[in-house]
Amino acid sequence: MNWSAFAALLQTLLSLIPMITSSAKINEIIAQLINIIPVAVQEAQDVVPLIRNIIAALSNSSSVTPDQVAALKALDAQIDASYDAALAAYMAARTPQPAAQ
Repeated sequence: MNWSAFAALLQTLLSLIPMITSSAKINEIIAQLINIIPVAVQEAQDVVPLIRNIIAALSNSSSVTPDQVAALKALDAQIDASYDAALAAYMAARTPQPAAQ
């Protein structure tokens, strides 16, 4: 995947969020973020800040329902959990093993 083009697409989406007033469109964006986050965290960490910005912008939108706010908070927590898991796996792989005696 061309992550530069994907980042540009996310940036465009971010700029359009203030104009999105349809609850159905917000649900579509949330559904796509659910699909994107696992791949982005593992493959293209440079787009994760853009995803976080989209989550923040949607969360601050007056068009977002309480259920959508809850879904966005869950997505933000999913990103945090994914980072924590990736860091733990990295640290476990880097921890020197004791020498055999």
